[in-house]
Amino acid sequence: MVRFRSLPLLPLTVLVCIGLLSACSGPLPRAEAPEPVPALPDVPGEVGPPAIELAYPKPGAAQPDADSTFLFGTVGTGTARLIINDIRVPVAPNGAFLAYLPVPPDGRYRLRATTGEQTDRMTFAYGQAVTVDDVRPLPRARAGTVISGRDTLDAASQIVAGRDAPGGNRRWFFPRGTRLPITGELSTHYRVQLTPNDTAWVHKNTTQLGPPLGAAEQRAGAVRVEPAQDWVDVRIPVNYAPFDIQPETGRVGITIYGRQVPNVAPTLSPNALVAGVGWRTEAGQSARLDLDLERPLWGFKAFYDTTGALVVRLRRPPQLDPAAPLRGLRVLVDPGHPPAGTLGPTGLLEPEANLAIALRVRDQLTARGAEVVMTRTTAAPPENATWAPDDLWARADMAIRENVDVLVSIHNNAFPDGTNPFENVGSEVYYFHPFAQGLAQSLVDEIAGVTGLPNLGAKQRSLALVRPTWMPAVLTESLFMMFPQQEAALKNPAYVNRLAAAHVRGLEAFVQERLRAGL
Repeated sequence: MVRFRSLPLLPLTVLVCIGLLSACSGPLPRAEAPEPVPALPDVPGEVGPPAIELAYPKPGAAQPDADSTFLFGTVGTGTARLIINDIRVPVAPNGAFLAYLPVPPDGRYRLRATTGEQTDRMTFAYGQAVTVDDVRPLPRARAGTVISGRDTLDAASQIVAGRDAPGGNRRWFFPRGTRLPITGELSTHYRVQLTPNDTAWVHKNTTQLGPPLGAAEQRAGAVRVEPAQDWVDVRIPVNYAPFDIQPETGRVGITIYGRQVPNVAPTLSPNALVAGVGWRTEAGQSARLDLDLERPLWGFKAFYDTTGALVVRLRRPPQLDPAAPLRGLRVLVDPGHPPAGTLGPTGLLEPEANLAIALRVRDQLTARGAEVVMTRTTAAPPENATWAPDDLWARADMAIRENVDVLVSIHNNAFPDGTNPFENVGSEVYYFHPFAQGLAQSLVDEIAGVTGLPNLGAKQRSLALVRPTWMPAVLTESLFMMFPQQEAALKNPAYVNRLAAAHVRGLEAFVQERLRAGL
């Protein structure tokens, strides 16, 4: 067990805590908004002996590289006086607490909870941090071929993520067969020099190192635009060259690295989606193909055909009824986790809270005529969740395999070490591709209207559940579970139902906006 301690209670912290816990909800826009009620229900009381349970940080956690960080857990009773490293920490009526404290020089937090004559103590100690070795440059650039890997660009392909740094954000997505210019290595990663200014990192076990690269640059082949019933294919002969796709709402940009602009004009067949195609040369030995769209982009896939040509498959939008915008919409609802997930001070697990919201979202969507696919309906993870360390790719693959129109992954939030929770709390929704930003914004506006917390907005993040390209995909973060009152709200069925209704209204608002834009 672990225990906490603090300096005499800081007045500013107290005022911030009170202000957050008593925040009022904002107006609930659009149809079917519920009657105004307090944003968060009261925390129920708990009386008993002091018993410290530290929910976070976990045993063995590395000490954060920050001046201050947060801890949270429970002392078992709302009547206890909690001290962590000589600092007084507020305790909620149910015994839960959240503290933002200086990181101690010795890496140890000493906690003491007292009620009358009874005292419970605990000490938490951080583990050791990890370092990485330096880059070893290769004497001459060598060819690397992607031979395996997994991500969410296209369920039919093996995808390797190129990162902006070893262990950094996923920035590029290379299908199996991609030929990469390798110029350096770490113990676990290769350095890929796409252009003089663009460097990617791929894991060694995904890429086979080949012979030295030749000096000759190749020219991309003639582009063909080929319409089909549910999509439009843009086929670009590039001989397995690496690429980057920038999907916007009304335009798709495709950068082909190490290739020159072709001499042959594109072939554009009538397709009611792609209005124009144009090439231009970019600095850094690459060619850029811009696709202008007649209607907003709904989704895409990218893969090589058997000749090494890059195929960018643009999805046609679903056919929906403006009078009933959710009828017939195929939605994947993902109750985030397990495994993993955060938890609250009293031990409420995020997977449990997410499932409660998701089941109500399913019921409300179904009542409006939507077709709902659930990644799970019980505490168990989804079937076929075999990709270590968790099942994120299995969930993303399900969305593509089921050919859903929208993916909504439902979560509740936690802060990284070193963040002051009292200054950064709020509701937010993540997206990755720009064509999903509108859905993320509609959802966060509705959710923040129910939580009464600051609207932190729609945020772009490279997360597995928002990287699928075949549909707008978002991940919602309604509440921060480490706050005692917010954790307690997630145990309240009436409040959970209101959060679910906010998700449904946000999805409906997005579809209505797309219908007005011609879908």
